Amino acid sequence: MTKKRNLAIGLLIAIGALYYTFRNVSFIKLKDALSSIHYIYILFALFLIILSFILRAIRWGYLIRSVKEVRTTNLFSPLMIGFMGNMLPARAGEFIRAYLLGKKENIGFSASFATIFIERLFDMALILLMLGGVLLFKSDILVNSTDVENGRLIGIIMKFGWLSLGGCALIILFSYLLIYYNPQVMKFIRLLIRPLSDGIRFKIIRFISSFTEGLKILKDIKGLIIVSILSIGLWIVNTLSYYPLYLAMDLSHLPLVSLIVLVVIICIFIAILPTPGFIGSYHSACVVGLHEIYKVSEPVAAGFGIVAWFTNMGIIIALGLFFIVKDHITLKEMQSVVDS
Repeated sequence: MTKKRNLAIGLLIAIGALYYTFRNVSFIKLKDALSSIHYIYILFALFLIILSFILRAIRWGYLIRSVKEVRTTNLFSPLMIGFMGNMLPARAGEFIRAYLLGKKENIGFSASFATIFIERLFDMALILLMLGGVLLFKSDILVNSTDVENGRLIGIIMKFGWLSLGGCALIILFSYLLIYYNPQVMKFIRLLIRPLSDGIRFKIIRFISSFTEGLKILKDIKGLIIVSILSIGLWIVNTLSYYPLYLAMDLSHLPLVSLIVLVVIICIFIAILPTPGFIGSYHSACVVGLHEIYKVSEPVAAGFGIVAWFTNMGIIIALGLFFIVKDHITLKEMQSVVDS
């Protein structure tokens, strides 16, 4: 029942976001915007998107190294299948990715999941850095966006930034306490879960113990520096992957900082508007970033959202399906991970 409810909520949010995206866009003007695309540039965008996933796989290898040495080629398959799994409700792809890595490399699920947990922490830190840079040096872009009622956009962005920063700080604190004060933390957790049954308590303690193994990268200063450098490179490539799409839709006149603004807004929208496969939330973010802030016409902004979504999700789905077939993974097996 909960899964059906989550799916229904996600679909309702997607419908609302799609309505916002296309409410003022005529079909004829949207068709004109899409028909004038220079498709050759999309090939460059695809190259940069694939490169960003290669960097993700390399970074994941460093994160998992504290548990086990894993070749990058063996990480790419669960990575892509996991990202494709985000088409499912509740962003189930992260659980699928942890399960597939555990199955492939004989690593505990919770240890594998911990490395993904840390990976997302680095991603959030980079997004916050980009957001902070925009608000510090280019806040006038958002403040002067007169079409956004009462500065609502800047308010949402600020709240997202502060909540995310607070969340990151709490996660980092908890992770370091687990590593350096494990006996005390485990004692406190045992006290909290005392009212639960013996079986549930055992599962929670086993999960947290294995999870702690995956956090050991936080004790490796050299590893953290390498992961940080890879994270910066990854997000530079990820941000630049939108520039070929600018060229494809004759938006090269926009300043380069608009790429950062667009990526930050996309990240915020897909975080606060959880929809299956980012449908609607991704598209509405492109309209806000390009039309509301940079005054690109709504048909072009909406068309950009369609092209950017298909380009990103297209490569994810194509590679995800390829590795599903290559590794002989069944949809039933993936569904069992989601249901568990």
